Amino acid sequence: MNNSKDNTLTIGQLARRVGLRTSALRFYQEQGLLQPIGRTKSGYRLYTPEAEHRLRFIQRAQRLGFSLSDIRILLEGWANGDLSNEAIIETAEERYFALERQVTQLLVMQHELGLFLQDMHQSATHHGDMPAEKLFERLLNRVCANPLLQPASSTLDLLMEHVGCSLTTSEGQELLDSLRGQHIHIWQEGEDYHILVVSDDSDVGAAMQAIAELEAGCQAHAHTFQIPELMHNGEGFLLIVRGKFAFFFVRLFLALQGDIAP
Repeated sequence: MNNSKDNTLTIGQLARRVGLRTSALRFYQEQGLLQPIGRTKSGYRLYTPEAEHRLRFIQRAQRLGFSLSDIRILLEGWANGDLSNEAIIETAEERYFALERQVTQLLVMQHELGLFLQDMHQSATHHGDMPAEKLFERLLNRVCANPLLQPASSTLDLLMEHVGCSLTTSEGQELLDSLRGQHIHIWQEGEDYHILVVSDDSDVGAAMQAIAELEAGCQAHAHTFQIPELMHNGEGFLLIVRGKFAFFFVRLFLALQGDIAP
């Protein structure tokens, strides 16, 4: 079978496109999530281009914490274009509420941290107008603000001030603003954050490249030796950022989506 003629992909070609090992594709087949349409004369599995979209759906669902059994249910609705199935709705709702529980736990911890710092501050011996003490008070005022009432932008301002990232400069903000309104996916793999701007627009690619170069040349202590990687992965422009303050970089991109006040 000539896959260049009928537009099919071998298992190796498909695996490379989505950044997986061929063993992962064989595992998904065993789990009933992916099926080849045939084999070459040499016995290699063959897939249609649609299999790539199916695999990216599976990868995205796994990053969100869905189990393979959950993904099997979601795939059915995605493939059929029918999201009215009660099982699909229940699966999505259950994962959403699981995330809400995690968010609540973090908010509780943040609240308790504020009280802990207050107790430390009240019990500490004051020695005049020491700079360190003033810095502690400043931190205390930030942390103890009610996270449910405090504008998200003030948290972002604190991060900007602390990190001193080049993206907080006028040049950096202009580059970020040029991406406002774009379809952006963000996920975490290990300690790295992946920021995908779904676009083939050369202007978007140029803006992402400029952001990567700006970050690479950043002299802020937080970004030392943390060089971002930029590539085009078939879906769009993918920027990979890492390091202790990579989450700050992510917050700036979330702001573009309206999740955080600019």
